[in-house]
Amino acid sequence: MRRRQFMTAAGTVALGTAASGLAAGQQDEEVSLADWFDGVGNLDGLVDRTGESEVTITVGSEGNGGAFAFDPPAVRIDPGTTVVWEWSGNGGVHDVAAEDGSFASEMKSEDGATFERTFEETGVVRYACNPHKSMGMRAALVVGDVSVTLTDGTATETSTGTEESESTGPTFDGWLEGVENYEGVVDKRGQDTVTVTVGADGNGGPYAFDPPAMRVDPETTVVWEWAGTEGPYSVVDDTLGFASEHTTDVGNRYAMEFSGSGLSKYYCEDYRDRGMRGVVLVGDGPQEVMSKSALAAGGGLLALVSAPMLFGLREHLRDTKED
Repeated sequence: MRRRQFMTAAGTVALGTAASGLAAGQQDEEVSLADWFDGVGNLDGLVDRTGESEVTITVGSEGNGGAFAFDPPAVRIDPGTTVVWEWSGNGGVHDVAAEDGSFASEMKSEDGATFERTFEETGVVRYACNPHKSMGMRAALVVGDVSVTLTDGTATETSTGTEESESTGPTFDGWLEGVENYEGVVDKRGQDTVTVTVGADGNGGPYAFDPPAMRVDPETTVVWEWAGTEGPYSVVDDTLGFASEHTTDVGNRYAMEFSGSGLSKYYCEDYRDRGMRGVVLVGDGPQEVMSKSALAAGGGLLALVSAPMLFGLREHLRDTKED
């Protein structure tokens, strides 16, 4: 190890008022929503919004014979996510009301009106618009790792909260859109050190990180190791402010030790536009990208309790060449 730098960052996420409304669903239970979604005309699968700290759902979207729909009607989110319902101004007066009575908005009709809740517990939340419930204006939130079926005959979903389907996953606001070798978030929890290949096959040549997306425990060291021969390659996260050497040296390694809970979105300088981008999810907390200003401010190692969120990291630069 030639040089070492330590950086720690603490950020804050406004979690709002915690909501329950969790009708059913533990990690090992399958929940059927077939009856609930019967007659919901705009249902088009379960939309994966894990990895996002705030999710917006339109109230009064087109569907069910008019502007009588929630869009999207079925969404998977992480525990700790804030859901914001925003009125479109169409379809008359709507509300947002949990089926179990745990929360309810006021009746609203104005464009841009909002109602929000934060969902801390794993489970399934069924909700509807009371005036138009019988017309199909019903929806559900799947919070965390719950297996659900949406309609009769639909294959059971067994997502860990990071998968969107059998072969794809969340794109993290489009960051992994077009990354050819991305097939979901790889679970690397339980390992002290994990390795990412730099210059793996993908994106039309040796222009990929492998795996491109993974989840690790806090205090895990992630090692990027150069293997491709079409470099130079690099590992850069502009938001967190770290960057490796820009080199063609096969066997070169660059390592980061992450702590806390958070999200790193990184890329290779020369091949970013080809799809050479990656993601590291750290821990089980809200997956929020930290800011460079927060890094500069510094902070202590804090547990994730209510609003505070820590995303700390140690930077290690390693030269693997023999002296």
